[in-house]
Formats: sequence, structure tokens, C-alpha cells
Amino acid sequence: MTHFFKIYYITLIIILLGTDLIYSQESYANNCQFVRKEHSNIQVHFRFDTYILEPQYMGNSASLQKLTHIIDSIGVLQIDSVVIISQSSPEGVYEHNLMLSKRRANTLSKYILKRHPQLSERLYVHPNGESWSQLREYVKKDTLLKNSTIEKVISVIDAKINIGTKKWRMQRLPVYRYLLKTYYPLIRNTVFCIIHYSKTLPVPAKIQPIATSATVKSNAASNIIKYIPYTSPTESPVPDNGMFYHRLHLKTNALGLGLGIANIAAEIDMAEHWSFSLPVYYSGWDYFKTTIKFRTFAIQPEFRYWFSRLNDGLFAGVHVGLGYYNLATNGKYRYQDLNRETPAIGTGINIGYRIPIGKGNHWRVEFSVGAGAYKVHYDIFHNTPNSNEGLLIRSIKRAYWGIDQASVSFSYTFHFNKKGGKL
Repeated sequence: MTHFFKIYYITLIIILLGTDLIYSQESYANNCQFVRKEHSNIQVHFRFDTYILEPQYMGNSASLQKLTHIIDSIGVLQIDSVVIISQSSPEGVYEHNLMLSKRRANTLSKYILKRHPQLSERLYVHPNGESWSQLREYVKKDTLLKNSTIEKVISVIDAKINIGTKKWRMQRLPVYRYLLKTYYPLIRNTVFCIIHYSKTLPVPAKIQPIATSATVKSNAASNIIKYIPYTSPTESPVPDNGMFYHRLHLKTNALGLGLGIANIAAEIDMAEHWSFSLPVYYSGWDYFKTTIKFRTFAIQPEFRYWFSRLNDGLFAGVHVGLGYYNLATNGKYRYQDLNRETPAIGTGINIGYRIPIGKGNHWRVEFSVGAGAYKVHYDIFHNTPNSNEGLLIRSIKRAYWGIDQASVSFSYTFHFNKKGGKL
């Protein structure tokens, strides 16, 4: 009969975990209470973008002591399994946050196994990644927010859009800073669920209606969580000088393409708020006739500061430019850099905006405009048809002040870790 109860409890716990535990930390506690309520409300929190265990942070020391006390009071031999559910706050790069939740779970797994190595084959981890559902529950119960504000936040969370656009919309809300300060630290946590069975523990009467409810029946087959047994990671749980994941953006300027100028740019996120972009432009042909042309080879490296730490949205940049040119617009004159070896050189500032588009958080569209000052030295020729040269009129050396950048760019984003490996 004891074995029957044990099999019954294991089946019930798996079904309940599969249907409810994946949604919120509160669900974890409610489901586990059918074994013992106090064995599922243990939380350990982490600082932003780290998986280092800090005992003095947000009451972690008391939580870890409680965990040890419960395991010791039950007895290791009486524990059937320990489930570690880890998650991250919904900010930054999705792939990075998923990896972060895995590393947080592994950090706590190592902590438990160091003190209770006998649990090595009964320890399971469930990295939950970004927990939008828990944020939703916190906001829904917030008594300080207006109902209209709560509705706006929940509408963004529930929207069927790609994750990058959802984060961008969340950041645009006036209440975002409040959420970031109040609730995001609470979501960066790991929850423990300790499952054990007592020989004298009867089957609680209230389990039966829950186990046979329509919700459990309809979801049991499709939503059962396949827990991953813990295996010791090969890397150390302590990062080297912190952990940062780069993104590489490959893009092209649609305005340049419209003018017949081939172009490509590469931009890399160096750190939160900072990125470096290098565009290259080239055109070596006439526009239908020899008296209309905009031949050029130009580069314009740029450092950008992003007002969001997600490196999307509004940015300001400073750039330097170098460009060779041969310009004619079907008028009387043609303008060319002196002796074809004196490019325009200068520097400028720009401002722009970038937003995610499409699904998968890979495609983006960017708008940018800039102005600068350049030193130019060029020859003026008669714009003679079917002639490569025409008559030289004079040479001019001057400074140019004005617009030096305009773009509507489309980019594809790759996510890379600090050592260059793709996630």
C-alpha cells in the first residue's frame, strides 16, 4: 500500500507541476502544499545579470538555513526528489536570460549537493527563463496602481508579439521604472520544491477533486514538464568579471540602396548602453547617362550611446567620416575630390531610433539623421557628355557644414556570448 501511495503522489505532483508550476512561483507553492505546504515556499534571489549566490542579499541567508533545516528534519533517505525552479526578470536578451536561469539553477544545485551529496540522483532543475507570468501576477495585485495602468501593463504582457517588441513596448510605459525597481528584483529567483512521503501520511481528501478536474485532464497529456536531472556543469559558477552577452547587427541602409549606392554595416553591442557601428558605402557607376553620377567610396565609423540598457530605442552617436566622391547631376559641372586622392574628412553627431520587427527578436528597423563638419578639397569640371574628364575649371578648398548622414536601415541580429560562442 505504501508503494501505491508513492506512485499516486508522484503521478499527481507531475500532473500538477505540468499544468500550473510553469506559470508562477505562487503556483509552485500551492501545488506542493498537498505534500507539505512549508516545503515549497523557499526562495533565493539573485542580483541583476548574475548567478553568484550571495547569502546576505534579500534574505538569502535565512532561506538557505530554512532549506537545510527542512532537509535535515525530513531526513535525506525520506526525500523522494528536490525540484529547483529558476527564472530571470524579463529584460535584456531572451537567449541570455534563458542561459542565466540555467546557471542560477546549477548554482543552487551545487550548493545542495555540497551539503547533501546523497541527493545527486533525486535532484531536478527546471530553468524557466523569463517569467512574464509572475510579473503579471504582481502587477494585477498591486493596490498602488490605477486600474487603467494595470490594464495597459497586462495588455503588453498578454500581447501575441515577439519578445523583443514586447520588451520595447514595456519600456515605453510611464510605469516601467516603478516595475523595474519594485518587481523585477523579486522575479530574479530560484524556488525549491521538496517532495517526500511519510509511511503514516494518508491521502488528503482534497487531492481527489483537483486531480480529476477538467483543467488537469485537458492539460495533463500536453503540458507535463520533463524535468532535467542535475548534472554538474563544466564551468565555474563564478563568472570572470561579470557576464555580458554581445549582439552583432548586420544591416543595410534602404535610402542608400534607393540611390544606387551599395552599402553594408556591422554593429556590435560592446556593453549595456554602448555600441560601435561601421558602415561602408560604394558606388562605381553612372545613373543611366554619363552626366548623372554619384560615385563614392565612404566609411563612417560611429560610437553610440543607447538610452535603454537593452540597446534598442533612442540613441545618440558621434562619428567620423571619410569619403571619395565623383558627383554630377546633369548640370553644367561635375565635382570630384582633388586628383582622386583627397577624400572629404570630418566628424559629426547623430541621433536615431531602433525598434524590433517581426518574430524571433532578430529583425530590426532603424532611423537615423546626423550632421557634421568636413574638410573638402575638390576639382570642378565641365560636365561633358561621354567624357571621363571634361575641362577642368578650378580647384576649391573649403569646409562643409551640414547633413552628413540619413538612413532607414534594416538589420538582422546575432547573439554571441563574451567568448564569441553563439548561444
